[in-house]
Amino acid sequence: MNVLFFEIGLTILVTFGVLYLLSLFTFSFAKVEGYSMSDTLEDRDVVVVNKLAKIKRFDLVYIRVPNSSDKSVRRIIGRPGESLYYKNGQLFINEEEKEERFIAEYKNQFEKDGMMFTEDFTLKALTGQATIPKGKYLVLGDNRPYATDSRYYQLIDEKDIIGTVEMRILPLHNLHRF
Repeated sequence: MNVLFFEIGLTILVTFGVLYLLSLFTFSFAKVEGYSMSDTLEDRDVVVVNKLAKIKRFDLVYIRVPNSSDKSVRRIIGRPGESLYYKNGQLFINEEEKEERFIAEYKNQFEKDGMMFTEDFTLKALTGQATIPKGKYLVLGDNRPYATDSRYYQLIDEKDIIGTVEMRILPLHNLHRF
C-alpha cells in the first residue's frame, strides 16, 4: 500500500515538474488587472499566454509595461514599419482604413451618446516618427476612453511582449478562445 502512495505521489510530482518547466518557455497564466480591456477581458480574468506565438495585428498580448514593474494585456494595433493615425475615431494604417470589429459594439454605443471612443491622434504627434521603428509596437486597450496604453507610455519594445493571449480560462463560465 505504501508503494502505491509513493508511486502516485511521485507521478504527481513529476507531472507538476514537467508542467512547470514547460511554462518557463512555452506558456504561462496571467491575471487581468483593471478595466483597460473591457468588454473583451474583465478585471480578475485569468488567461493563458503563449510565449512562442508569432505576433499579428489585433492580437491580445501580455506585456511588461514600460518604466514600471506592472504587466498587462493590451491589443497590437501597429507593427514595425507601419504608419498609422486615428481620424474621427477611425483607424488608418498605411493610409488604409482598418475595421476594429472587437470594439464595434462598444464604439457604436459611445458614438450614439455623442462621445468619441478613440480620440484622434497621429503616430508622428505621439512619437515624433512617421513609421513605427523596427522592434517596436503600438498597443491600445480595448476600453479606449479609460485605458493606459501606447498613447500614454509610447511604443513598446518587442522584448517587453511576454506572449499572446490565447484563451480566457477563468471564470469558467466565460471560457473563451481568442
